[in-house]
Amino acid sequence: MKESIIKQYTESLPIKKQALAFSKINEYCDLLKKRGLDDDKACAEIAVDVVKNGYNVKKIRAEVYDKVNYMCRCYMDINARFRLDYDFIPDINAIKTVLISLFEHSPILHSKFVDNHIAPYWKVCDYDLNDIFAVTETDYLEKDVYDFFVQTIKVTNNVQLKFNLFVKDGKCALCVLWNHMVMDGGGIKQLLGDVFKGYNEYVASAKIPLDFRVGSRKLGEVYKDLPEETKKAAKTKFANKTSKEKKTLPFTAPCADDHNILVTKVIPAETFMGAVKKAKGFGATANDVLSTCYIDAAYKMLGCHNEDFTLSCAVDLRRYMNDPNRIGYANHTTFMPCTVSKKGETILDTLKEVSECNNKSKEDEFLGLYGLPLLNYAFTQLIYIQAELMVKMFYNNANLSVSNVGRLDANFCALDGNPPTFAMGAGAAKKKNCAVATALSLNGNAIITICIQGTEKDKEMLDTFFNHMEDSMKEIANS
Repeated sequence: MKESIIKQYTESLPIKKQALAFSKINEYCDLLKKRGLDDDKACAEIAVDVVKNGYNVKKIRAEVYDKVNYMCRCYMDINARFRLDYDFIPDINAIKTVLISLFEHSPILHSKFVDNHIAPYWKVCDYDLNDIFAVTETDYLEKDVYDFFVQTIKVTNNVQLKFNLFVKDGKCALCVLWNHMVMDGGGIKQLLGDVFKGYNEYVASAKIPLDFRVGSRKLGEVYKDLPEETKKAAKTKFANKTSKEKKTLPFTAPCADDHNILVTKVIPAETFMGAVKKAKGFGATANDVLSTCYIDAAYKMLGCHNEDFTLSCAVDLRRYMNDPNRIGYANHTTFMPCTVSKKGETILDTLKEVSECNNKSKEDEFLGLYGLPLLNYAFTQLIYIQAELMVKMFYNNANLSVSNVGRLDANFCALDGNPPTFAMGAGAAKKKNCAVATALSLNGNAIITICIQGTEKDKEMLDTFFNHMEDSMKEIANS
């Protein structure tokens, strides 16, 4: 089977190139076996596809957002997290085959970041299955999942994405930890969608997964589909509209005991969907509900009811692409400010003000595009160390923000017909006093997580904050 697959491709080449191509692909098959892929047919098909399309590169350009997130290492651990639980144990060999193919088609996933202070780049590294995937049978699933998520993948590591399948009593939690420099929440949704699709096809028909996103990761992809006049104007928006909010949640002072902590709140569907239904009556969205509850909870924690308050809300720049599927796994996220004048007399007053502010922002044809030209100029025209110093002078790391991943389609996330029973997403572990709430919904439940470098007292404070958020959401639902 292996030889016939390779011959079928090489015999389509000019005679002079056939022997060399045959030798290269055989060598690549040997490399895939060394990396942990046992399926000969999969080795041959992946090797042919990778060699034919030139995916087996040694060096990858560092894009603008790669450098921006690297700059942010002084504010956070630049890692992100995602979890999906299932009521069954998936086919382990199928997962291994899909992941090897994914990594071979996306070599940035097995690269280390080389900061030479002038023109940083990604150096592609060797790896094997043990570096990217582990299966852990455990009696303490939640503890082991938590311990996995508070780890950090260093930029100098040979892989920038790790999967761990935690198994207990016939159920499992599929956990993903990755370097945020490589991709954002939108990127991991695309990547996982490709993994699910590849897994399901392989289990159903033994079709080798080759369909991964290999498109451009450049910032310029954001502008490509804009009308010409809008594109020209967008590239002049050097000044950014960032939050100037100085208020913070009541964290403890930074100390030597600070470590990565993860705090998650599950708000039941009855409450969350009830609040969303009520909000729709005012023309507000689920994102407006989350923002309102964050703001209301912060007011309760801080007691500054008569002061204005600005929350930063994530904006996915893929909104400007006619077909986001054409790009590679990358970062394309920015933030917009959401400001209210004071805590409303009722929660619905705050909701209405949040909705009005966000709607006004959405009417701006350059939403999320402010400040990008400055980043692009700095990180493409200056040497890196100069760019980092210059951008830090203008960069504002928002203290209070929400990143809404949105509703997860259970069917989209299903493995072999088994939908997930739970999901969780979290961004980087921020240094105090930054509190980014990452939210998503599954089966109507809202799951909200904050990851921060803090202490157990900070964890207790965040538990109280999330309880306030839930109370605020109940208040909307019952209004």
